[in-house]
Amino acid sequence: MTTRFAALPLLAAAVLLTGCSIANPNSSEVSLQYGGGTFDSRKFVECETDRDVSDVADVHYYYPTGQRDFTFGDGDGVDSAALTSTTQDSQEVRVTGTVKFTLNTDCSEFTDPTGKKWPGGKLEMFHELIAYKYDAAPTDGGSQMKDGWKALLRNYVGAALDRATDNEALKYPWQKLYTDAPSKAQWEHDVLAQLPAVLKGLTQGVDLMTVNSVLLQKPGIQPQLVQGLTDKQAAELRSQAAEVDKQAAANFPGGIPGYQAYQQQQAVNEAIKAGKVQVLPVPQGSPVIVSPIK
Repeated sequence: MTTRFAALPLLAAAVLLTGCSIANPNSSEVSLQYGGGTFDSRKFVECETDRDVSDVADVHYYYPTGQRDFTFGDGDGVDSAALTSTTQDSQEVRVTGTVKFTLNTDCSEFTDPTGKKWPGGKLEMFHELIAYKYDAAPTDGGSQMKDGWKALLRNYVGAALDRATDNEALKYPWQKLYTDAPSKAQWEHDVLAQLPAVLKGLTQGVDLMTVNSVLLQKPGIQPQLVQGLTDKQAAELRSQAAEVDKQAAANFPGGIPGYQAYQQQQAVNEAIKAGKVQVLPVPQGSPVIVSPIK
């Protein structure tokens, strides 16, 4: 037993002497291997989706292959604060929701619009032009994306989304987005249609990220607009009630005077039932006398 454990340090030393590092991406990751060390300049080596042993000084950067979320709104755990947009009638609304996207992990060699060749494909381009500057990718397989990942998403997905929601919100008055479900659904649909092109404009015209869906919550509006909407609805209800009363009075026996007398009697009856007034005895044939209960 002692001999076997004593051999472990020797095994570790042997690994170091052979000069190797291990790339070990899981099923939802791909890694980019870069050469480094005392005698090597930092340069791309290859993409890896399987376990691989390489030079001890090489570094591996891990990126997700599956769908990811960009959330924006309030509370803990979101990737960004709520966005704001201006409507057709110059009102500012708060925009919250989720964008589902997939990082383009294609490692096939390609040439970008500037003529630069990328042996590691669009993933290499994404890493070198964007993610590396944010220190976004972990260098150990199976790890969470680093803090720079959220900053990256805010400055690319978030910035593109902000532009798209602004452009589309200008087509609607605020009340349409707030109270009309078809208008809100069309706004969401149009943002989804516009977002990929806006995002590509931030990444040199290359689809380094693919937008899969956009979910926008009911926009938040300013308190005075909420109060104004409430007052308007209340006024509409009062107007409708008055119209009902007018029609009822016109058809009531005795016309409007008869209807008013009927309403007054109904009010007295309800007050008596509620115990708010009392009925005083009077001689037969005299009007009923009621007085408030003190």
